[in-house]
Amino acid sequence: MGIKNFCFSNGAIIFLSLFFLTISLGMEVNLNLPYKKDTSPPAKPHIFFYSRDSDDLIFKEKNDIRIYCKCGYRSVSLDWTLSKNLIKKPFIQGKGKSLLANTFLIEIPAEKLKPGFYDLKVYIDVGEEKKEEGVCTFGYEIEKINYFLTKENDFEKFWKDALNEINKIPLSPQEVFIKKMSDKEIDEYNTKYACLPPRYDPEGIKYNEVEVYKVSFQSLDNLRVYGYLAKPIGKGPFPGMLVLPGAGYRPEPMPVEHARHGFVALDIQVHNQDVDLPKYEVPEWEKVKADFNNPKTNNFYRIYLNCVQALNYLYSREDVDKDKIVAVGGSQGGRLSVVIAGLDKRIKAIVPAIPHGANLPYIKLVNYANSKNIDGMDEALFEYKRSEEDKFNSYFDPMNFAPMIKCPVLMNTGLIDSVSPPSCTYAIYKFLGTKNKEIIFLPNLGHDWSPEFDRYAWKFLEKVLKNTGK
Repeated sequence: MGIKNFCFSNGAIIFLSLFFLTISLGMEVNLNLPYKKDTSPPAKPHIFFYSRDSDDLIFKEKNDIRIYCKCGYRSVSLDWTLSKNLIKKPFIQGKGKSLLANTFLIEIPAEKLKPGFYDLKVYIDVGEEKKEEGVCTFGYEIEKINYFLTKENDFEKFWKDALNEINKIPLSPQEVFIKKMSDKEIDEYNTKYACLPPRYDPEGIKYNEVEVYKVSFQSLDNLRVYGYLAKPIGKGPFPGMLVLPGAGYRPEPMPVEHARHGFVALDIQVHNQDVDLPKYEVPEWEKVKADFNNPKTNNFYRIYLNCVQALNYLYSREDVDKDKIVAVGGSQGGRLSVVIAGLDKRIKAIVPAIPHGANLPYIKLVNYANSKNIDGMDEALFEYKRSEEDKFNSYFDPMNFAPMIKCPVLMNTGLIDSVSPPSCTYAIYKFLGTKNKEIIFLPNLGHDWSPEFDRYAWKFLEKVLKNTGK
């Protein structure tokens, strides 16, 4: 039967959503929004899942999977269904065992499973006409998942030529001083404009004052890349940090939290737009129709090279320690940090959080299964046949950059994230070319931020950079 007819438009894949505007991503990328305590959908604070066998809900081979569901309402009974990650049609269903205190035990026979990630959906009777619904994603023998790269034969040459193209363009940098900020001002700014709670990582703060600049530099086709640069007030040079943005067209915040953690931090607007416009629209160069015979017409070609030029700019600064430059980002920013580390060995470590846009073959499988209303468990139905558009997009799948990465990597994935689903983010991790790698699974979390992961990531970077350049 095969999956022949499901393709992706220029730089776009399914599951892009307004979640990009509701998440808070800490170190990995600031959002120019006020901080809110609410988590992103589909997480529900009154429905919580856990297992006594696996804290992170990643299971090894065993006789059955035991998951507990705790409901914050008076609960009569629970029905459940199980499907492959993101696929709508379930292949098994059952009833939860009622326990005390509005808790249910769900037992899933492991012999029904293959290596992969699965969506457990629950329907809880709370004594009303409408049942309460929740979702829990877990992994089973994920190290045995049969991923495959989709690189074209000229993938490395294509990007080597692209690097030669961008590296010939002079930076012609411009810098305008904005202001100095104290510790208290940074807390107030983060809460109002950077979607961060105040002082969530007090132990990691190294400087109580920072200074902020607006910067820009030349890129492809005489267009400029704009960004905010924040740095500690003190004697340098300091480690450098690329703060790569999530998807969307909007103002960028000032990376002052990153600066008080000790970095010369550059947060860029990757669409060649200024960082503080009153209104944002899709730029003209992104409206050009893609030519599937020319990968350079994919919007991500320019976006990726804008990130390379941002690295060139950071590297050129006298206040940056050239042996200690890292990249961080969430969602699209996670994708971009993977790509920049694959393209340029000057990056010494990356923290890609909930990286978006990876493993396009799986997204194609999901589209096909959902369109045919099948459960997707029979892999023989999904012979992967590459269209011209698939080949075109394969040059930009971050999964294909992963084998080129040799620096330390710390990444995460929200298990119930439908924007950057674990079936896709884990493919990046599996193909990473470095042995110094770690992925943290976040149960009950969607396309969102974990403050404890952020604190762990700051310590990770400090440890890596302590041993870099010696």
